[in-house]
Amino acid sequence: MPHSTSIKNSISDLNLNFKLDNSNINNIFPFYILLDENLMIIEAGKSILKMLPDLRLNKSFTEYFSVIKPYKDKIDVNDFDSLCNRSLVFSPVGKNNLILRGQIEKKENFFIFLGSPWLTSYEELKTNNLEIEDFAFHDPIQDVLQFFNTQKTNNEELKKLIETVDKQNLKLKIDQEELQKLSLVASANKNGVVFTSPQGDIFWHNESFANLTGLSSDEILGVSLVEFGRNKLLNKSEICKMVDAFYNENSFDLQFVYHNKMDGDFFVKITGQPIFDDYGEIVQYFAIIEDITCMKDKEEQLQTLSSIAEININPVSILDKDGIIEWVNISFLELNEFSLDEAIGKKSFTLLSGLETDPKTVNYIEEQIKHGLPLHCEIVNYTKSKKKYWARIQGQAIHDQYGNVIKYFIIQEDISFEIEYNQQLIESENRLNSLITNLHSGILFEGINRKILLVNPEFCSLFGIEADPNLLKELDAESVNIAIKDFFKKPQEFLLRSQEIIKNKENVYGEVIELNDGRIVELNYTVILNGEKIDGYLWSYEDITFKMKYREGLIAEKEKYSNIVANMNMGLLEVDNNDTIQLVNQSFINMSGFAYEELIGKKSTELYLNENGDLLFNEKVIDRAINATSSYEIVVSNKAGEKKYWLVSSTPSYNVNGEIIGSIGIHLDISEQKKLELHKEKLLNKLEIQNKQLNEYAHMVSHDLKAPLRSIHALITWIKEDNDTKFNEDTLEYFKLIEDKVEKMDNLIQGILTYSKLDSTNQINEDINLNEVIENIIDIIHLPSNIRIIIENKLPILRTDSFKIQQLFQNIISNAVSYNDKEKGLVKISFSETENSYVFSIDDNGPGIEEKYHAKIFDLFQSYSNDEKASGIGLSIVKRIVNSFNGKVWITSKMGEGTTFFIKLPKKSCNSLT
Repeated sequence: MPHSTSIKNSISDLNLNFKLDNSNINNIFPFYILLDENLMIIEAGKSILKMLPDLRLNKSFTEYFSVIKPYKDKIDVNDFDSLCNRSLVFSPVGKNNLILRGQIEKKENFFIFLGSPWLTSYEELKTNNLEIEDFAFHDPIQDVLQFFNTQKTNNEELKKLIETVDKQNLKLKIDQEELQKLSLVASANKNGVVFTSPQGDIFWHNESFANLTGLSSDEILGVSLVEFGRNKLLNKSEICKMVDAFYNENSFDLQFVYHNKMDGDFFVKITGQPIFDDYGEIVQYFAIIEDITCMKDKEEQLQTLSSIAEININPVSILDKDGIIEWVNISFLELNEFSLDEAIGKKSFTLLSGLETDPKTVNYIEEQIKHGLPLHCEIVNYTKSKKKYWARIQGQAIHDQYGNVIKYFIIQEDISFEIEYNQQLIESENRLNSLITNLHSGILFEGINRKILLVNPEFCSLFGIEADPNLLKELDAESVNIAIKDFFKKPQEFLLRSQEIIKNKENVYGEVIELNDGRIVELNYTVILNGEKIDGYLWSYEDITFKMKYREGLIAEKEKYSNIVANMNMGLLEVDNNDTIQLVNQSFINMSGFAYEELIGKKSTELYLNENGDLLFNEKVIDRAINATSSYEIVVSNKAGEKKYWLVSSTPSYNVNGEIIGSIGIHLDISEQKKLELHKEKLLNKLEIQNKQLNEYAHMVSHDLKAPLRSIHALITWIKEDNDTKFNEDTLEYFKLIEDKVEKMDNLIQGILTYSKLDSTNQINEDINLNEVIENIIDIIHLPSNIRIIIENKLPILRTDSFKIQQLFQNIISNAVSYNDKEKGLVKISFSETENSYVFSIDDNGPGIEEKYHAKIFDLFQSYSNDEKASGIGLSIVKRIVNSFNGKVWITSKMGEGTTFFIKLPKKSCNSLT
C-alpha cells in the first residue's frame, strides 16, 4: 500500500528518540490496533490477532468492536477524536465477557490503540486462546495471572489432600465393617472356619469346626492347624505343603483326612489365606475347612462312570458346574477331530459352535447346565475342520450331598443321516403335495375303504365345490361321485362306469367324458400299489376342452397351410439329411419342369444342379448341420435343359426331439431379374468407358479452347501496348470488356475441367495438415491488402485426398475474398468437433446472400453475383466434394453483414488423426 510506509513511520515516531519496527511494537504492545482516518483497521498486534482469529485487516473498527466506557451508542469518524487521550474500555462484538482496556492516540490522520485485555481468572486466559507469554513484560496483568495460577495450584493441592484424608477415613470405616461382616459370616458358615497365628496356632474357630472335629474349644484353641491332620491315613506330603506355606507366608489349598471322636475319619479340604497389615507384615491366617467326604464318594462314582463312558460308541463329556470340559471319551475326540489338550478346559458348546448353530439352543443348554437341570435337544455342531453335523444331546447334572451341582454328564449322538433322511422325506412330501395342489387336473385319492385321503383345489373348481379341499377328507368317495354326477351329460352312465372301475380294480387311461356345459374331461384311474398290496385309488379328471379344440384347429390350420403351400408362387422343396426329396409343391414342379413322381425320392443334386451349384449346395449342407439358416443363388438346368437362376432360402427341419432331419427350401425363379442385372452391368461398363472418353475429351477441349483464349489475351495486350496513346476511352473500355470475357471464359473452362476431374481422379489418401493447406491457399489466391484471413483455432490433421480438400477450402475462401465489399474485409476460419464428425466454418463480413438463394448457389452454373467473372461452378464443386465424403454443407447469412459457410465431414470418411 502506498501509505503503509508513512503509517509505520508514524508509529515509529510517536515522540520517541529511537525508531520502532513491527517486531518492537509487537513486543511492547502486542494488542495494538492501527486505524486510518476512516477507522479502517490497517495493522494489528500478533496477540490480538491470536485472541480474535476472525479479525480481518481493511475492515471497519466499528464492525468488530463496541465502546463500553465512555459509552457510545454509535461510533463515527467525526466524534472518534473524543475517545483519544483518555481511559478507554471496549469489547469485541458478540463477546461481551471479553474487555480490552487502554487508550487511543492520534498521529496525523491515523489512530492507534495501546492496551490489553482485562482478565479476572486464569481460565479466561485459556478460553480466549492466550498464554501469559502473549502479554508484554511490563503489562501488570502478567502478575495478576501468575497470582491466579499460583492460587489455582494451591487450591488443587489442598483439594487432593482433603480427598486423600477422606479416602483413608472411608477405607478405615469399610475395613471395620468388612471385619464385622467377616466375623458374622465365619460364625454362620456351615464349613469350619479358623483364625491362626502366623505360625499356624488356632486362636479362634466357629462352631462348625468344633462339630466337624468333635472337639471342644479348650481342645482346639492353641493347637496348630497342622496337628489336626496327623493320622495314619494322611498323605505326609500334604502336611509338608502346609508347613512350607506357613513358613514361607503363602496361601494353601490342601486335602486332609480328619478324625472325629464320634464318626471316625472323613475327608476335608483346607483353604488358607494370610492376612497382612498396612506394612505388608502377616498378622494372622484365615482358613476354611470343608467336609468333602461326599464329593470324594461322587468322584469315585464318576471315575466308574468315566470308565464306562470311555468305551461308549457315542461321544461323552463331563463338564464342571460352569460348563467347562473336564473329561471326554475317545468317541468325542474322533468325531470332533480335537486332541484331548484342545478339548479340556474349553466351554463345550462354544468349542463346537459354528455358523448355523442356533444361538437359542446354545442358550437353552447353558441355562440347563447353570441350573443343574436335565437337557434334551438337537443342535448343529462343527468339527475342528468346520465340518457340520447334527447331534442329539442328552445331559444330566451330578449333585453333592447338599444338592449343589458338581459335574454335568453329556452324551451326544450323531444324527446327521437321520436329519438328512427326514429332511428329504419332508421335502419329497412337500413337493408331492405342491405338485398335486397345483396340477391342472382334478385329483381325488381314496383309501382301500373308499375314504377320501386327498383332494386338490382343481377338483373342487372343476365340479363347482365351494369348500376347502381339506374338508372333503374322510368323506365317502361314493357320496362325492353321487354329488358331482349331475355335472356330467349322462349322470347315471357316469355312476355306473365309476362303480364298474372300482369293481374291476384295473387302471383306466384317457377315457373321454362330456360334461353338461359342453366341457370335455379325460378320466384316468390308477391303482396305487405298495409291493403287491393296494394302498389306494387315484382318480384324475383333466379338462381337455381347449386341447380338443386346439387339435381340431391344428387340423384345420394344417389343411389351410397345405393349400397355401400348394398354390404359392414360390417353389417349396423338403429334403432329408441325405438330400432325398420328401415334399414339393406345384410351383416347384412348374419351375423345375419335372413331374411329382419324377421328384419324390430322388436326390435334388442329381436332377437339376450343375457342377458349380453342386459345390454351393454342399456348403449349405454343412451350414444346416450347425443350425444355420441361409439364403443364396444357384444356377440350375430344368428338365428341358434351360439355364435358370434360382434364389433359395433354406432352413433346417427338426423332429419332435429337436434333431435336424433335413431342410426346407423356398425357391424363387429370378432368371428374368438376372437377365436385367447382366444387361445393367453391361450398360454400366459401357457408361464407364464413355465417361473415361468424355473426361479425356474435356481435357483435350479445355486445352484446345484455352490456347486461342491465351492468344486473344496476348494480342489485345500487344495492341494496347503498341497503341497506348492512339485509342480513345471507348476503345480502351471495349478492350477491357474483351479481356474480362476472355478471363471469365478461362475460369469457366478451368471450373468445368476441375468439376469433371472430381470423380475421374483416383483418390489418394495421405496425411494433410489443414493449417498448412489454408496457408498455401492464401499464398495462391489474390489477396487484396484490405482483407485479412485468420485461423481462429488450430485445425486438425486428416488422412484423405489432398486434391479434394484443396479444392473444397480454396473455392469457399476465394469466394469470400473476391466478393467482399467492405473497406476492411475479414475472413475467419475455425472448427469444432463432435464424437463422430468435424464442423468447419468460413465466416466473412461481405455483402451477404439472400435467403432465397441459400440452396441454389450450390447448383452448377448458378451465380447470383454481379461480378462478370463469376462462373457459377466453384460452389457446385464444393457441394460435390462434400457429398463424396458423405458430409453436409450449408450457410447462414445476413444481408450487409456477411456470410458463414459450414462444412460437416464425418471422421470415418476422412480418417482423422487428431
